[in-house]
Amino acid sequence: MEDVAPVVEVVAYDPAWPERFTAARRLLVGALPTAVSIEHIGSTSVPGLAAKPIIDIQVVVPEVEAVLADLRPLEQLGYVYRPLVFPDDDQHLFFPRDTAGKRTEHLHVFGVTSPVPAENRLFRAYLAADAGAARRYEAAKRLAAERHPDSRARYGAAKEDAMRQLAAEARLWGSSTG
Repeated sequence: MEDVAPVVEVVAYDPAWPERFTAARRLLVGALPTAVSIEHIGSTSVPGLAAKPIIDIQVVVPEVEAVLADLRPLEQLGYVYRPLVFPDDDQHLFFPRDTAGKRTEHLHVFGVTSPVPAENRLFRAYLAADAGAARRYEAAKRLAAERHPDSRARYGAAKEDAMRQLAAEARLWGSSTG
């Protein structure tokens, strides 16, 4: 029997998401001992925000090359390196993790010189602080998932304009709040 479950599904906020991150973080501390930080990012990190039930984890390391030199610790945890997901950013490594055949985590590893982790933190903080912004993002995500339940790539592209707009708002918000 063929599995007909959608690849992309946006669900109501689950209070277990922070616990799932904490469990993953415990394992990643051992697998990436030089990590400068390990953080919960993405929609599942924003209390009350509907999201795909996939935990996004951001790790900052001194050198991404050192992670690439020995992928075994991450592979032993079930993370699979996908080198072509962010081809224009050599400081961004991507590792999805599936559990029981279902995507459960996205691990993003950045070098310390990458500006992306700070942008991700700002976006998360903005959505957590501004309920209207969070609701607009949620609406964009739900519409994108409704239109593209079979493609993570098309889902991502469909919500890109909303993300870009909200990221610009987050930068303005960040500069005014310090």
